[in-house]
Amino acid sequence: MPHIIGLTGGIGSGKSYIARRMEQDGALVYYSDSAAKRLIESDPSLQAEIAALLGDDVFADGVYQTKIVSSRVFAHPTLLHQLNAIVHPAVLRDIRRWIAAHADTETLVIESAILFESGIDALCDEVVCVSAPEEVCIARVMARDHVTEEAVRARMARQMPDDERRKRSNRVIINQ
Repeated sequence: MPHIIGLTGGIGSGKSYIARRMEQDGALVYYSDSAAKRLIESDPSLQAEIAALLGDDVFADGVYQTKIVSSRVFAHPTLLHQLNAIVHPAVLRDIRRWIAAHADTETLVIESAILFESGIDALCDEVVCVSAPEEVCIARVMARDHVTEEAVRARMARQMPDDERRKRSNRVIINQ
C-alpha cells in the first residue's frame, strides 16, 4: 500500500507549487480541482445534476463555465453546499479508483484546498498544510487570476481559516 499524503492550504498558499515539487521527488499527485473539472466535463449524470441545480447555461458546448458557476454559488452559500454535495462524492469515488490503480506506488499525494471539508483527509495517512502570509496569498491570486483584492478576500472568507487547517494537519510548510 502506498503512503498517502493529503496536501491542503488556502487559496494562493502555494499548494500546486509544493505538489509539483513532490512530483519531482517521485510522488504521484492527484489534483482535486483538475479532477473535479474533468469529471464534470465528462460525466453526463453530473452535468445533468449540476444543470438542474444551476441552469443549463453553466455548460456551453459541454464546457463547464466556471466563472458563471462561481458567481452563482459564491453569492448563495446554500447553492455552494448543494453543488458540493453533487461533486464531492464523485471526486471521492475517483480518488479511491486512483489509489487502487496506483497501489504499487510508494507515495501518493492528494492536493485539495478543501481536504477536510470534503472528507478526503480520511483517506490520508498524513496531512500537510501549505501556509503563507495573507498578503502574499492575496498578491499571488490577484496576479494569477487578474481579480481585485476584494474578490480574493471574499473567496478567502469562504474557506476554512488557515489556523484551523494548520491545527488539523500533521505538518505545516510555510511558503513565503
